[in-house]
Amino acid sequence: MEIVMKNLKNLPAEQQLREIDAVAKRLGMPKPSERPVMQIVPGESEDRKVLELRRGKWSDEQPWFIIDEEGKLLVLSTAEAMTAIMNSLQHMGEEVFKARLERAIAKELPIDFHDVWVVAMHELQQKLKEGAAAQSVDLENLVKSIKRKHPNLFYSLKDLQLDTSDEV
Repeated sequence: MEIVMKNLKNLPAEQQLREIDAVAKRLGMPKPSERPVMQIVPGESEDRKVLELRRGKWSDEQPWFIIDEEGKLLVLSTAEAMTAIMNSLQHMGEEVFKARLERAIAKELPIDFHDVWVVAMHELQQKLKEGAAAQSVDLENLVKSIKRKHPNLFYSLKDLQLDTSDEV
């Protein structure tokens, strides 16, 4: 799902709040219209800005939506919440990686999936030590390389063919 952000600077105040509510809803936040919304306004000097409350209360309700001086929407949240988001994204990336590796291994008809998995993880660790980025490793080529080096870990299609000359 792609979220397209409008610049809020030239929108009427009510339209700005509707746009912010739509973003909050797409982000899965409960009660988006109850989220605090602030606007950054110029302060008394260059090094000071003022946060003006546009909607809601000065409360612990997180995150806060802030409209900057250029009309861009900012989201202010705790470091704890951002850490949780980053951990979740990292976990999802790991799950996608594991699924891709599982598919690559299964395509090559392993005799014992776990044995091939262990060898693949060892090979990946070696590549990472050599400076390769995990995302840049072609998993299908990696498994094919393992199959060439360790053919005993995989079924051979020749071994699976039935001999039809014995039929009566």
